[in-house]
Amino acid sequence: MTLTTNWLQAIDGTNALAATIRYSLHGFAREATPSDAGSVAFEETAPVRKFPDYPHKRNVEGRFWLASTGQHVPFESFWERAFLMSLDRTRSAEAVSSQPMWIHWRNPKRRHAPDYFVRRKDGTALLVDVRERSEIEPEDAAKFELTRRMAAALGWDYLVFDDLPGATQQNLRFLLRYRDPQWLDGVVLRDLPDSGEIRLVDLVALLGDPPNSALGAAYALIWSDVARCDLSRPLSMSAVIRFGADR
Repeated sequence: MTLTTNWLQAIDGTNALAATIRYSLHGFAREATPSDAGSVAFEETAPVRKFPDYPHKRNVEGRFWLASTGQHVPFESFWERAFLMSLDRTRSAEAVSSQPMWIHWRNPKRRHAPDYFVRRKDGTALLVDVRERSEIEPEDAAKFELTRRMAAALGWDYLVFDDLPGATQQNLRFLLRYRDPQWLDGVVLRDLPDSGEIRLVDLVALLGDPPNSALGAAYALIWSDVARCDLSRPLSMSAVIRFGADR
């Protein structure tokens, strides 16, 4: 996310920590100040708002199976689903909550509900807003910047997921079917190249004849990021696959 003069003017003089955080945990409505929020298990909170429902609604909503955490996590747009797919590939999340909190700032009066809270396996936290870059209005940007400052003060990372270049979303959806570890049965990872690049068709040949499918195993390697390719371009057998530091 890039800051602009207008965004900074919108929050000039505003203390990002002059806020009240409201959330729902284990069936009880609660609130905390930012100074106390670091000890709250926001990954266990219930959503603080419902997804809006109105005639001719264009957004698609549902629940995404996050294999890395064993959770069904709500999403209310293709963009949010794409974020969850991207997160699942990293296998870094321990637990994820949707719409985890309301942040109420006092001066000026604003409120904001971030889209996701991620507790990572190493104990660190990530607060996430998902919005297509072209849809971010100045007031949204001001709220995002206030949220970023508050998160930084709490030792949390903050991400505005705002870019899905080219065919990224389509490729992630396609690769989802190959996230099951069984696709890598019979694949000896140490036999893969340590570095360099080859075409997808050559990787399939290199994998030989695993129990399931060499092509499926190749896609599973891409999903798990053992082998990396440019997902902004349509996947094809001529796609360039990179290993090791060359990724």
